[in-house]
Amino acid sequence: MKLFFFILFTFCIAISQTTNLSSNTSEKFNISGFVISAKTGESIVGANVFLDSSDYGTTTDLDGYFILFNIPKDNYNLIISYLGYKEIKRPIYINDNVDLKIELYLKPLSIDEIKVLGDEIDRKKNFQISRVKLNTLQLRNIPQIAEADLFRSLQSLPGVLTQNDFSTGLVIRGGNTDQNLILLDGITVYNPSHVGGVFSNFILDAIKEVDLQKGGYNAEYGGRLSSVLKVTSREGNSKELSGSTSISALSAQFLAEAPIKNGAWILAGRRTYFDQLFKGTDFFFPYYFYDLQGHIYQDISSKKRISVSFYKGEDNLKWDDEFGIEAIWANNTVSINYRVFHSQQLLSNWMIAKSKFNIFTGLGRNSSEGIVEKDYIDDFTFRNDWTLYLSNDKHFNFGIETKNLNFNYDSSDNGEQVFYLEQSPIESALYSKYKISTPNFLLQPGIRINHFSNLTKKWYVDPRLQIKYFINDSRYLNFSIGQYHQFMSTLQDDFNPSVIDAWFATDNSVKPGSSQQITFGIEDYRKNDIYIQCEVYYKKLNNMLTFVNKAATVNPGTQFQSYNVLDSLVDMSNGYSYGLEIFAQKKTGRLNGWINYTYSIARKIFNQKEYYTNWDRSHVFNFLGNYRLSKKWDFNIKFTYQKGQPYTPILGYYIENFPPSEQTQEVIPGGRNSVRFPDYHRLDFGAIRHYNYRGYKIDLFVQVINLYNRKNPFTHDYIFGDSENGVDDDGDGIIDEDDEDIPIKNEINGFPLLPTIGVKIDF
Repeated sequence: MKLFFFILFTFCIAISQTTNLSSNTSEKFNISGFVISAKTGESIVGANVFLDSSDYGTTTDLDGYFILFNIPKDNYNLIISYLGYKEIKRPIYINDNVDLKIELYLKPLSIDEIKVLGDEIDRKKNFQISRVKLNTLQLRNIPQIAEADLFRSLQSLPGVLTQNDFSTGLVIRGGNTDQNLILLDGITVYNPSHVGGVFSNFILDAIKEVDLQKGGYNAEYGGRLSSVLKVTSREGNSKELSGSTSISALSAQFLAEAPIKNGAWILAGRRTYFDQLFKGTDFFFPYYFYDLQGHIYQDISSKKRISVSFYKGEDNLKWDDEFGIEAIWANNTVSINYRVFHSQQLLSNWMIAKSKFNIFTGLGRNSSEGIVEKDYIDDFTFRNDWTLYLSNDKHFNFGIETKNLNFNYDSSDNGEQVFYLEQSPIESALYSKYKISTPNFLLQPGIRINHFSNLTKKWYVDPRLQIKYFINDSRYLNFSIGQYHQFMSTLQDDFNPSVIDAWFATDNSVKPGSSQQITFGIEDYRKNDIYIQCEVYYKKLNNMLTFVNKAATVNPGTQFQSYNVLDSLVDMSNGYSYGLEIFAQKKTGRLNGWINYTYSIARKIFNQKEYYTNWDRSHVFNFLGNYRLSKKWDFNIKFTYQKGQPYTPILGYYIENFPPSEQTQEVIPGGRNSVRFPDYHRLDFGAIRHYNYRGYKIDLFVQVINLYNRKNPFTHDYIFGDSENGVDDDGDGIIDEDDEDIPIKNEINGFPLLPTIGVKIDF
């Protein structure tokens, strides 16, 4: 009932505002329309649209849509510009409301071109605090290492870390990887990475825009404590059949797109071939993954569009014959979106979506009967968003979202159940936000009301606020503050590196996660297309689920128990993080890229003890650059320096005796995360040679990870040897030394020097 009244009240406001706006005087009118690419028919995001010699101006949104309000009857010159396209200057006589569809034509960019037209419009219309947006052109120009990957590009931004070399998970401003809301065309993707960390799930050539909000995001997003990563698929080429294919030492990839009736489709796929390439050799490794990503749309009319997006991916490791290891995990998502422009000023989006993430792992001589874990999360989502353009300076957004969720976790050992949990909660939210621009300020208050059926206390209110102050046309102060709640999460393990994470819903045995964030920053736009941003932030985190191993080594016969609530598996922890981020970027020109420095602290409070999180890095420096030597050659470089990550040392060990004669060696841990691994640093390098052969664009690339072969340890284990077993346990060339009875520390390093070569062909 509360939901009904909220929707009714908000809708009445929207309708009344639309009515008031429609009653313009007979001498003032609106101009609206879409800006698209003449080559592909896809919408252009962020194009500048303005009337020459006037104060009327705006930028296009994600749909390529724009609107200019209350324009007096007169003759004007309408100008549309966007980097990489020819500027359009069109005389227009305004004596009524106007709807337009404008095509922009590509133009070749000179190597040293740095001009960015009308960028001041976007600066004053939108918030850039803690935010990075990358469009198609920028994504293609980002220097890539190994193979093009979205997450690895984002990890070179300030405030963004990874747990180790073998993970593409994003650790953002001290938050765990599960505290990021990751959306593909509005669909929640729960574990969007593959084993080994070289690839995330998304295929870069099929992406239209990436929008990362590292904190302080407004009320349209919720359910996570740290950040939002919104990935939008390309719509597909509605003009002609086109595509590309590439092959490297790691994987093969394809993309195809073409028109279909009043729309277009796009399909991209990728598969690794470790399992096939080295079959029958000493290098055989029975693992592969694949991704399949697609989008199709149809325009029902000039104001209505329906589209379908989907993603399917799977990792598969089966070493059952030799080691008894089997692991399969998969993401499957699909969504249907319906977009309607009810008028020039009122837009609605409707979405139904399904996302499922499955995990199966088995360990033992027969992996399906040994230590087995089976779990999944099944998410069915309905979402409805409304946008009301009140005027050139005022926008109102509101909407609802509901998720029907199903969690299942089943762990067993040789058929004996260790842990079983099944949950079917419903998570819902309603939100509104209001953006208003004045000569000196841009303000956007918002509120999100969350409901979670699995808890006794079901309603949670999250207020949000963003403020931008205009110092002048090129310098701005930013501020954001907000509260956030999270009702599902993975389990944090302070002792072991994470590979595959299972998700759990909050139940009455634990509290939902919550965070409060505050950010202050300054942004400065300088000559030669140089952008500088400096931000400080503080984040408080509450009620994080931290894994507790409750098996008793002194009584192994009772170590397996069947639990069915989260409290039997975890304890609650709190934490906080704060930091300073300095970021400088050059988007265009012969030399482009970014450089940044981050000072940050991330601490956890658990069982009344405070310590550094596993992912704390006090100092981080990144450089990512691309140099275009000529139209035929590109060179790229990425350098990263990080303070060593914390870990818990081993102070000693003791012998534990079990009757009649069994002995085990148990370690004595030191202070949790009280020491650090050596500092991490790595240099990656790549070169690309561009060819044009009979109309085909061909890129040959050679790239090297860890150019100077730095050994970067990210974890270690201990080898328990024996001074009487006839084996050189410590690897020093001497067999059965007395010190081989002592646990031997074995460091596990990240990537060694790793070269790769490949070719990409566009047709």
